[in-house]
Amino acid sequence: MSFLPDDRASELRELFFESAAEILQNMNEAGLALEERPADKENLRSVRRAVHTLKGDSAACGFRELSELAHELEDVLTPELAKENAALIPEVVLTAADTFHEMLAAYRDHLQPPDGGALRDHINRLLHKSPSPPEKSSPLEAKFDWNEYERLMIAEAFRRGEAVYNVALYLDSESLLPAAAFELVRKALEGAGRILVLHPESAAQAASTNLIEAAVSSTKSIDWIRKHCHVPSVVSRISVVKCSAGDTAPRDLLEILVEAEAAAVSAKVGSGSSELAADHQDESRDAVATSGLAHAAAENTLRVDAGRIDTVMNLVGELIIGKSMLQRTITEFERTHPKDPLRGKFADALAFQSRVLGELQKSVMKIRMVPVEQLFRRFPRVVRDVAKSRNKEINLEIAGQNTDLDKSVLDALGEPLAHLVRNAADHGIETAAERVAAQKPSRGTVRLDAYHEGDQVVIEISDDGRGLDRAKILRRAIECGIVGANDTARLNNSDIINLIFEPGLSTADEVTEISGRGVGLDVVKSAVDNLKGSIELESELGQGTTFRLMVPLTLASIQSLLFHVSGKLYAVPLAMVVEITRVSEGEVHRLDNHEVFQLREQVLTLVRLERLESTAARAREKRIFVIVIGSGSRKFGLAVDSLMGEEELVIKALEDRLVTSPLVSGASILGDGTVVLILNVPAVISHLSRIQPVGAIA
Repeated sequence: MSFLPDDRASELRELFFESAAEILQNMNEAGLALEERPADKENLRSVRRAVHTLKGDSAACGFRELSELAHELEDVLTPELAKENAALIPEVVLTAADTFHEMLAAYRDHLQPPDGGALRDHINRLLHKSPSPPEKSSPLEAKFDWNEYERLMIAEAFRRGEAVYNVALYLDSESLLPAAAFELVRKALEGAGRILVLHPESAAQAASTNLIEAAVSSTKSIDWIRKHCHVPSVVSRISVVKCSAGDTAPRDLLEILVEAEAAAVSAKVGSGSSELAADHQDESRDAVATSGLAHAAAENTLRVDAGRIDTVMNLVGELIIGKSMLQRTITEFERTHPKDPLRGKFADALAFQSRVLGELQKSVMKIRMVPVEQLFRRFPRVVRDVAKSRNKEINLEIAGQNTDLDKSVLDALGEPLAHLVRNAADHGIETAAERVAAQKPSRGTVRLDAYHEGDQVVIEISDDGRGLDRAKILRRAIECGIVGANDTARLNNSDIINLIFEPGLSTADEVTEISGRGVGLDVVKSAVDNLKGSIELESELGQGTTFRLMVPLTLASIQSLLFHVSGKLYAVPLAMVVEITRVSEGEVHRLDNHEVFQLREQVLTLVRLERLESTAARAREKRIFVIVIGSGSRKFGLAVDSLMGEEELVIKALEDRLVTSPLVSGASILGDGTVVLILNVPAVISHLSRIQPVGAIA
């Protein structure tokens, strides 16, 4: 079924998935709030509104299984049932959020969604439904209460110009084979026309009712349908009513999605303005009453695909390159024609263009920036699930939610942060008994914080748990062959604790399905390295652990320092440059097959890029430029041939087949067409750690 062209329907489905993700996040937050305050009616209404919106949106997109399951869930989200089952409702809400998330993932991948068995079990338990088929009840009156999806099916039939009839068939109470009776009735309906809706849908469901309701599109008359569907000894009475187009309120798919999204917005803006009753009719009236306010709020928000923002950012990057070209051309013109009166006009035009371009770049960057709150909102549920499964008491403290970060960086940090938070809750925090024995509060604390530091964002994940045992880490590292027994004397405390980032190293005595301290931390480090960031680790045995992730504000452009090495032009992020100095070759010493030099009170490793790349060693000069680079707590000196100065570079990703060295993370182009290779500082440090003792890097 399609109401719109395929490309438009695809766009609207993406809008649905985006809105549904926000709805599920709100359900998670409301479920956690209900655990703390079971009697909070507003949280219950919030969940009910979210489920109602999700039901309508999914029906509009043709996701029938999700729509029907959400419809069933609405039946238990009533004040009466919530009051009677205060302890169960939060678990139902959180289970629903997980189930809906799995179904949405299946729909995205065009797979069959799960049946939601666990959620249905919760619903049946709350409704006190018996798993065995109940006794047949007396005949009911037909209501033809079709859900959103079913009304859309009927509306589509009207669009094709077909006549639609509501048919109610009352089964004979003396019928001994309800399954066979249901199949006979269904075949009779199929003979009368095309079945659009059928209640109940299966013979198993028909065993608990004497009434079958259907919507049928047919070219036959009412009398013909009534006679054709009368099955002797099975059907005792038949009611056939012709539908009108107004009964189904057919709407365009776009209108349905916009209205549903407006209802979701109104739930946030005017959630406390009116009391909602437990039934669907009152809930719908409330959505209509606040729709004006919702549309007013929606007018200030524009949803734009992230790919379009990236395209604009790429164009801004090309303009920056164009500005550099113009600047070099004007400089050459001034050198060639120092007395030409056009010099001043060119300079003014360039200054104006630079100012406007700078503002444009800042504006686009602000559009790409989102608060880390969008990421932090996931973790209360993560901590709650770990605490419940491991029988622990854990409190999550969050700060710095309004710190802005590039959307692409934020998305890349999702999994690494989730892993660190699970680690902290699962293996960092002790059980209540262990904490009391250690004279700590029985409830452990996991903290999340984010703040700006220069042109980087720092995200801290800390806990007040058991901390990391350095002796244990070192012992496991030797067992795994990561460190030789003879090299341990050269490792300081920081080097030992950072060994947990090595692949395959785990200090967990008990590996759980949730996490294992050390397992996967190499993946976390790799993810941060790919973002051209760094990670620091601090831990005290018995006191707790802190992971500090430092990532750039954006991956689109960087302020950099340019330099030459062996005829190649390189750049390093200016934020990582600690200082620039010069040393003589006599001040460079060899220690354990690597070079070091002394900078005031520190001894730093000296890196020569041409040697890292295994090229021929250059002729040594009397004095060399050294760029002192810092990444986290690590520092090293980089020997360069000459310095070119500072420049803003637009980063261009390089395909793997174009770059053979992992020491290069990207490239850029200068105004004169020169290609600049951007140094991958974390990869350099990792390379040094493999070819020499880690302690050689001060």
